[in-house]
Amino acid sequence: MIRRPRTIPCLALAISSALGGMISGCKVGPDYVRPDLPMPEDWAQARPGIETDGQPNWDQWWDTFNDPVLNSLIAEADANNRTLQVAVARIDEYRARYSIASSDLYPDIRSIAGYSRARVSDTDFDQAGYSVGGPFNNWGLGLDASWEIDLFGRIARSIEAATAEWEGIIEDWRDVMVTLRADVASSYISVRTLQGRRKVVLANLEASQKLVELTRNMQSSGANSMLDVSQAEAQYFQFEAQLPRIELQLAREISNLAVLLGRDQEGLAATLEDGGHIPTPPGEIAVGIPADLIRRRPDLRAAERAVAAATARIGASEARLYPTLKLSGSFAFTASNFNDIWNWSSRTYQGGAGVAWDFFNGGRLKAGVEEAEAVTKQALLQYEQKALVALAEVETALAGFALSARERDILTSGSKAGQEAVRLATLQYSVGTLDFLSVLTAQQQLLALEDERVQATGMSAETLVEIYRALGGGWTPGIVPLDEEDPESNDATTVASGKESA
Repeated sequence: MIRRPRTIPCLALAISSALGGMISGCKVGPDYVRPDLPMPEDWAQARPGIETDGQPNWDQWWDTFNDPVLNSLIAEADANNRTLQVAVARIDEYRARYSIASSDLYPDIRSIAGYSRARVSDTDFDQAGYSVGGPFNNWGLGLDASWEIDLFGRIARSIEAATAEWEGIIEDWRDVMVTLRADVASSYISVRTLQGRRKVVLANLEASQKLVELTRNMQSSGANSMLDVSQAEAQYFQFEAQLPRIELQLAREISNLAVLLGRDQEGLAATLEDGGHIPTPPGEIAVGIPADLIRRRPDLRAAERAVAAATARIGASEARLYPTLKLSGSFAFTASNFNDIWNWSSRTYQGGAGVAWDFFNGGRLKAGVEEAEAVTKQALLQYEQKALVALAEVETALAGFALSARERDILTSGSKAGQEAVRLATLQYSVGTLDFLSVLTAQQQLLALEDERVQATGMSAETLVEIYRALGGGWTPGIVPLDEEDPESNDATTVASGKESA
């Protein structure tokens, strides 16, 4: 592949900058100023166990769970998830758009080559009254160039907009990573929760089976009636009927997880059936302060870049209200005989400058400026709205983390009490001091308590995932996917990600 010599663009840029510097106020339109969003000083839902002074584990928050299986699943999703790969491809698309916008700074130089053969009628005369006759040949070879001088910053503003859009697409890719990793963790926790619920049902089935055997033995000895046996068997089947529902939910969740991982389900269920448990969140977490959201949430960063791009589009639209200056020229060799085409006397050239000004257009260009201003206003309002939504999501997740942990602890105590109640009820029933209905009630309460305990345990882990999702955790600043086939992509990516510290 032949690359264009670097001397031409560099010279073009130098000349363009020099000419632009001679024009005062060469970029029309507003210069972008990052919006200053008002943020609260602290979280309203900050509770015991939630630190606002500490530094959160932004990049790899899932390490908090200390679960090797979860770590491997997230790594697999990073490598194979199709939605993430689409986000990377969109970065390549917008990098190309940036290159297209930047190319307008340079001259447009084309090579021309041609051949023609013509004959004029013998009865056709020129102005001097002579027949030009024919046939004759015409050979031509040369260059044709045109160059728009960016007097009022239309090109510069378009490059600003393309750069901001490129940076916004990088933030979209990061947002996909945040969502993907949180979704994988959430799906994994759901799988472990359903497996835990299945264990509870199986354990209760075992206890219920023993109760059935007890009632049968007591009925054989005349200590109770067939009614007790039938009730015990009915409760056993009631417990057993919960297994298919749980298994169906588990199959759906494994299917969902397989999609996130970008693979089929073969071997996935076996990988998850390793006796694992619901990931346990730590007792205390660090969440930082609300102002960190502007720096960490990729969707907020993308929205801010959208405001910057829209602001630059105002300047590009305003520049169309003013004249444009274009330099053009050509240099070629033309001859009737191909052997003469290289003679210096066969040269032909032309060059000049032209000014065009669309000063009467029925208000179309002015309306274009108003449209760009309206789009910018919408982008700013959307940015502010996203910030409010982000604050609300974090507050909700913080409340959920504290309250779900409390619910889990309460149900853990209740489950222990329920186990003791079943033990005592069964013992008293076996000696004839308690009616059978009390035993059934105790077993039903125990199953409900243990099932709710498992779900609350899963919810406490899930709310921690939601906290990090809402905080924008799950990506590392300064790291963006590069086009390995383009050796110049490192420099381009540095331009596009130059606002990392903002």
